[in-house]
Amino acid sequence: MSPHWGQRGMRRISAVLRATLPIGPDGFYTHHDAPYHAACYHLQVAPRCAYCRKPLLGAYQVDYWGTSFCREHEAQYASCRFCGRLVPPQHGGRLGSGDTAICPICRASAIGEIAQAQPIFAQLIQWLNRQGLHYHNLSLRIELRNRVQLAQFLRHPGDTQALGAALSTTVTQHEQILRTAPTGVAILRGLPRTLFQGVTVHELGHVWLAVHQVIGLPLWAEEGFCQLVAHRFWAQGTTAESRYHAKGTEQSADPIYGEGFRRVAAVAQTIGFPQFVTTLRTSKRIPETH
Repeated sequence: MSPHWGQRGMRRISAVLRATLPIGPDGFYTHHDAPYHAACYHLQVAPRCAYCRKPLLGAYQVDYWGTSFCREHEAQYASCRFCGRLVPPQHGGRLGSGDTAICPICRASAIGEIAQAQPIFAQLIQWLNRQGLHYHNLSLRIELRNRVQLAQFLRHPGDTQALGAALSTTVTQHEQILRTAPTGVAILRGLPRTLFQGVTVHELGHVWLAVHQVIGLPLWAEEGFCQLVAHRFWAQGTTAESRYHAKGTEQSADPIYGEGFRRVAAVAQTIGFPQFVTTLRTSKRIPETH
C-alpha cells in the first residue's frame, strides 16, 4: 500500500475510526450534532488557520474578508496598509514595518506604471461626467508619484499618509498671481486598483471644485464632498474591495474625512445628488436643508 494516502484516504480513515471506535472518557467534539473523536475532528472537521494551517480549536479570529486565523498571529504579523489583511513574514510582513506592509492580493492589482493608470483615469473622468461633474473639456493629466514626490503637491508636505493630490499651475503677470488653473492629479504609486480608483475620484473632486471656482469651503466641507464622490464610486461597485472601502468611509472616525463625509452625505441624500451638485456649483457653498 502506498504511504501517500492523500486527502480522500485520510477522510476514509477518519470516517472508519469515528464509526468503529467508542467515545472514551476524554470527551469528544460535535459537528452537525454528530460526535467526533478529537483526532478525527482535528483531521477532518476543524477549520484551518489561513497562515499556519493549524486546526482552529477554541477561540480564533475572522477578519473582514472572512479569513480565519490563530489569535496570536495578530501580535506576530503586520497588517496590510491598504486592506487590513495580515501579512506573514513569508509575504514580506514584519512587526515594526509601520505602514509599509502590503499583502499579496493588494500587490497583485497595484497600479505602478503610468501606462496602467491612464486608461483607468480616462474611464473615471467619463464616470464623473455621468454623475454631473464636468470639467469644461480641460485636458487633465495623471501622474504617479512616490511618497517623497507626492509631498511636494500637498498643503501639508509632512503628511506621510496622503494617497493623492490635485495638480495645478499658477498663472502670473509682472510677478503677480492672476489665477491658479487645475491640471490633473498625482496619485501614490502602487495603490491596489480599487483604492487607486477611489483616491483618483476623490482628487478629481478637488479639481472639479477648482474648475468651477468653488473656493473657501471649510476643510470638512471640501474633503467631505470629495469623500462623498469617492464613496459614491465605491458604493456602485460590485467587488468585496469596493464594499470594504465604502464601509471604511462610512465608519471613519476622522473629524474631517469621516465626519465631513457624513455631514455632506446627509445633505446630498436629502435633496438628491444631482441637485446637490448643481447648487454647489452655482452657489459656491454646501447646500442648506431645512
